[in-house]
Amino acid sequence: MLRTELAAQVLHGFGTARIRVQGTSMLPSLRPGDEIELQPASAHEIRIGDVIAYRRTGRLFVHRVIKKNSPRELVTRGDTLTQPDAPVSESEVFGLVSAVQRDGKSVNFHNSFAQRSAAALFRCSQLCAAVFLKVVTL
Repeated sequence: MLRTELAAQVLHGFGTARIRVQGTSMLPSLRPGDEIELQPASAHEIRIGDVIAYRRTGRLFVHRVIKKNSPRELVTRGDTLTQPDAPVSESEVFGLVSAVQRDGKSVNFHNSFAQRSAAALFRCSQLCAAVFLKVVTL
């Protein structure tokens, strides 16, 4: 929780913050260990398909916006997850993912056809997601 608060202070003080991704819910777009750059954004600026970070119950989640219930309420989901998250209010929005670095190099994290196809496969099979992670970390 302290780390999240520190990142929030950096983001709002300097206009950008970098954090390291830990989970696998955004495979293949984001992998554990990727470093994401966040920029401040309000809910009305965020579009469907954008990847955002939001705070809930002291944790930080990084998921893709799949729907807007209103200008101030977003629905998100991890690319490999089957169910959407509970709606995200504007007050929970931490920032918009503006760039991704993997092993010191910039990577495309936008939702390409290949990434959508792989994410759909990973939603159906955790084994496929595990094999993917194993192969890309060799």
